[in-house]
Amino acid sequence: MSKTDMYIETYRQEAEELLNDIEETILNLEQNPHNREFVNRLFRSMHTIKGSGAMFGFNDIARFAHHVETVLDHVRNDKISVTDNLINLVLASRDQIKMMLDAADDTGMVIDVAIRNKLISALKRLVPDEEHVGEKTVESETSVEEHETTYRIRFRPVPDIIKTGTDPAPLLNELSNLGECRVVALTEEIPTLDKLIPHHCYLFWDISLTTSLGINTIKDVFIFVEENSLITIEEIMKDATTEQDDLVPRLGDILVERGDTTPEEINKVLIPHQNRIGELFIESGTISPDKIKSALNEQKAANKQKTKVRTANVRVSSHKLDKLISLVGELVMTQARISQISTVEDDFEDMKQSPPSERLEQMIKELANPVEILERLTADLRECALNMRMLPIGTIFGKFRRLVRDLSAELGKDIQLVTDGAKTELDKTIIERLDDLLVHLVRNSIDHGIRSPEERKHFDKSRKGTIRLTAAHKGDRVIISVEDDGMGMDPEVIRTKAVEKGLISEDAELSEQELFALVFTPGFSTAGQVTNVSGRGVGLDVVKREVDSLGGSVQLTSKKGHYLRISLSLPLTLAIIDSLLTDVGGSLFVLPLLQVEKCAMLTKDLVEKSHGRNMIQEKDGLIPFIRLRELFNISAEKPSSEEQIVIVKTDNFRVGIVVDKIIRNIQAVIKSLDKNYQDADGISGATIMGNGTVALIIDIPKLISCAREEEEKTLKNIMQGQVRFPGFSDG
Repeated sequence: MSKTDMYIETYRQEAEELLNDIEETILNLEQNPHNREFVNRLFRSMHTIKGSGAMFGFNDIARFAHHVETVLDHVRNDKISVTDNLINLVLASRDQIKMMLDAADDTGMVIDVAIRNKLISALKRLVPDEEHVGEKTVESETSVEEHETTYRIRFRPVPDIIKTGTDPAPLLNELSNLGECRVVALTEEIPTLDKLIPHHCYLFWDISLTTSLGINTIKDVFIFVEENSLITIEEIMKDATTEQDDLVPRLGDILVERGDTTPEEINKVLIPHQNRIGELFIESGTISPDKIKSALNEQKAANKQKTKVRTANVRVSSHKLDKLISLVGELVMTQARISQISTVEDDFEDMKQSPPSERLEQMIKELANPVEILERLTADLRECALNMRMLPIGTIFGKFRRLVRDLSAELGKDIQLVTDGAKTELDKTIIERLDDLLVHLVRNSIDHGIRSPEERKHFDKSRKGTIRLTAAHKGDRVIISVEDDGMGMDPEVIRTKAVEKGLISEDAELSEQELFALVFTPGFSTAGQVTNVSGRGVGLDVVKREVDSLGGSVQLTSKKGHYLRISLSLPLTLAIIDSLLTDVGGSLFVLPLLQVEKCAMLTKDLVEKSHGRNMIQEKDGLIPFIRLRELFNISAEKPSSEEQIVIVKTDNFRVGIVVDKIIRNIQAVIKSLDKNYQDADGISGATIMGNGTVALIIDIPKLISCAREEEEKTLKNIMQGQVRFPGFSDG
């Protein structure tokens, strides 16, 4: 990636962050219209989007943002009041800029120019009439004739511009995107080598630019350097409209007009020679070759005017980087210490004086301490690296304020969103995959959870409904909940729907929690009618499936007439997991420790008591089990010792996983499977052991689902006197 591409990508990221900030701030302003800080913050964000957009070639965005910035400037100066119309226009403009940014990223998105022009017209109507006096009419996108003007620009940055983090080169590149551009670097102020300061900029530039975009667009290119730099922009020629205008300025006139020489010096040079003025000035030493070249470029521009008609990143706080660097420093020192101890080239003389065994024993003792330090540093580095992937979940909480505002207004409801735990950190990958799931749950709550103000009043509820979006750590997991104070769910309605769909029999005895679990069945819905927004329960199977794939669980709780809450329990990270390493016929399998409840020996007595079913008796009831050996068709010889069973639990359902041997606890670095094996049932990934052996990671939710299905088949087959399903033999 070139440096220019890096700058453009940086702008994209910054613009997206600013757009999110604009959305949050305008919603805050809606709640507190007289807060000056919110107005100033909006103006600064829009100003930055405009200025940086012009600098990095997003000219359409810069021009559109200019209109929004103008309106916000009038709000700052108390010329425009904060109204619902203003709030809606700024939000719509924010969305328009986001679409323009996405369209510029080669996404195939097409921008509706008519909508953009309507927004511009609406923004202009907010500006007092006197502000439009002298303002040039903005031409539509389909305009054919665009008048061009040639400008003379001199850009002389301060010498220490590079120290401030600004590179002049992108500014010049940006100018070249505005039209036909000729740039000459003037080198006359570069000192001799003994006086040169490496980080100082001694160059300055003369630019001639022919463009139809106007002087304000050119000024925007220099918006962040104009305070500390000498910048002059002069109009030197417009499109020729008369025969007189068609005359090209003479080179001498250009040099005098720019202040590079005087009429007297020109006459002094021209008297002996009436031709080759550029060469003559160079020969006489009156003007430098660079300035002559720059003037010639300007002359060419006046003579022939033409028009010249996107990596994912994570922001990491500095203290996390400081800790990483500190750990790397310790690691380097420890490595040097180990290398010194293990060096044997100078040990031969020592071995002559003492037996080799004693010297070897001494080396082992000397290695013990640095190896222990290395182990600690490895753990610290792992923890540090994982923390760098962690993001506050508030990065996605903010978007739901806008969702609740817009959708509740569309449906004629009065709803407020309350969030808590926005600083709770979660792995970046999990946050990205959660986004759509939370949108679905919030939309469900708005559409079917909370009723209209009139209906709420009828049920003695406040007219304003509340949706609570919360996140909190619970041990080594994060619990995210979406709760609404609507009418909740009626377990009897769920039972009736389940019977209608044939999911349960009419006489089935299910607990309230088991009935609530039915709403996660594909296609299940208790809504009286399906709307274009959602249907209570429709799509919840997708939510559960996605949460399961993240190694989490989902639970629904409700009280009829009061509330409904859906809670997602998720691991902190997907990169490294605490696991239980097991062996089955020489093959290694890993069970995520988060879902492991207990381990035990599967004795013959326990097997005999199951009476032909794969069940073991525990204090709180029967637990089905499944043998990995038979599930994965492992043909290796069975061990002579008794098998071991690992009891795992998810979604309040427990199952036993039978293995040959439980080895130890490990921290598994998760590796994805090749695409040919990604659909393998019961396997979610793999990890590589220290000796290079591959261990497969068991997908426990999938395995439990399999165990449930096979146990149901087993019961059915036993009742019919048929042979039981392979993989669930009695041992």
